[in-house]
Amino acid sequence: MSKYKWLTIIGVITMILFLAGCSDSKSTQENNKPNSGTESTTKLESDADLTKQLEAEKGIERVMVQVVEGEPRTVNVDIEINDDQELSADEVIKKYSAVIKEKYPDRTIDIIIAKDGKMLKQVTVK
Repeated sequence: MSKYKWLTIIGVITMILFLAGCSDSKSTQENNKPNSGTESTTKLESDADLTKQLEAEKGIERVMVQVVEGEPRTVNVDIEINDDQELSADEVIKKYSAVIKEKYPDRTIDIIIAKDGKMLKQVTVK
């Protein structure tokens, strides 16, 4: 046989082995399986009522409330204050974390206070 035919045969065999090695369907199916319950899943929800309640306060520009269902059970709150806010960042945290704790007494609260797009304070309230 000529050199060209040998190279063609070796090339075809190499391609077949390469494709067979890359298409291990068993491992692909195992990697794409949904959780079987061994890992905890986390679900995020917003609380529109609490958001409206906090945004109605003087000096509050915008609020984002994110309730985490799963582990750990937390409530993430971002509060953007404006120039009308008379309280300091620490006082805002104290005041509004108490309001949030009333609604979610069994959760950890992660609260961030920002002004003009800059974070002023971040606290975790247990």
